[in-house]
Amino acid sequence: MLHPHGCRRIFASEHLNHDTPPHVIQALLGHAAVDTVMTYAKLYPTTLVEAYRKAVRGTYESLHGAAALRNPTAEEWAEFAAGCNLRDMGTHLCALPTGDHCSRGLVCLGCPHAQPKKSAAPIFRRMLNSHRRSLADGEQAGEPAGQLAARRLEIQRIGSALQRAEQLPADVGAMIESAAA
Repeated sequence: MLHPHGCRRIFASEHLNHDTPPHVIQALLGHAAVDTVMTYAKLYPTTLVEAYRKAVRGTYESLHGAAALRNPTAEEWAEFAAGCNLRDMGTHLCALPTGDHCSRGLVCLGCPHAQPKKSAAPIFRRMLNSHRRSLADGEQAGEPAGQLAARRLEIQRIGSALQRAEQLPADVGAMIESAAA
């Protein structure tokens, strides 16, 4: 049975998921605080994760420009590699300054310090297939939405690393491989 409050919850959730500003929903529903509106956002955690990622990427692009997300040129890579010690992580080089603490743990592929190797493309493809199977199994098993969102995020990270590795020009790819040797 649908109660009036359920209709309000659906109204708020749908508007949150279609980019209506929370303060507008707050005014429409007559809530005293915007925090009350945000409780409705818990219904669609996947949408929240995507919106958060989009906001972070937008902030990064506004600070550093869209060009900061592209692969380096041979000259840029040579200049960069000359100024730091690169650590070979197997599928990528880590450009985190030596001796700095890595707060990301093992989530390298989503890190701005990771530069995928062109030779790792087959490994990324295998990882991508494996993670996609795990996601399908998780969806079938009814895993919690948060775990499924994390799996989707990892698939996106691996896919991005694969794309970046495949798009590397031959000269930059060779320089990255030689830096790893």
